[in-house]
Amino acid sequence: MTEQLEHRGVAYIPTEGLTVEQDIQLRTLLSEWTGGPISTPVFTELARMIPQPIVEVVVFRKNGDTLETLLIPRPPDDIVWPGMYHNPGAAIRTSDFNREDNDPLNGVFERIENGEIKSSFAYRPVFVGLHNRMSVRGPEAAQIYFAQISREPLDSISNVWYPVGELEQNEKFIQGQLTHIRMAAERFNQKGN
Repeated sequence: MTEQLEHRGVAYIPTEGLTVEQDIQLRTLLSEWTGGPISTPVFTELARMIPQPIVEVVVFRKNGDTLETLLIPRPPDDIVWPGMYHNPGAAIRTSDFNREDNDPLNGVFERIENGEIKSSFAYRPVFVGLHNRMSVRGPEAAQIYFAQISREPLDSISNVWYPVGELEQNEKFIQGQLTHIRMAAERFNQKGN
């Protein structure tokens, strides 16, 4: 039987798995968040429960006749995918909506350029489509884009260019990203790049 308490004249049913006191404590702690970055452990727990708005930017280059994509490593202490390779991407943050330019995507694109690829996009990333998925971390509502970069990444030792056609065999690559990379590759090739 679920524990219940009356709160402000209404039946208060706590979050599943929590007591009423724990639920009130959790709500109180979350209400103190000021809108800035969230720690990785807290983000991971929230991502498990609430679909995350993710922006994936698949970066391409042609190497002869081979289409390659830029892969970057997850940190070794990543809770879900330690040391695995993925394409650049980031969650949309609340702070992205408080920009002077009123374009939340610019905040995401800047974090990807400055924090992940350490290079500039050669052009504004091109929208490919939406891809809703259940990842190991939790549900994600992803916006997929493709782009090219204006120069080689500064961190070219840990970032790698990898043939798109061989990603499925790469054990170090997060396979849950294969679908959206293929979507982006198809659109990139249609553009005649």
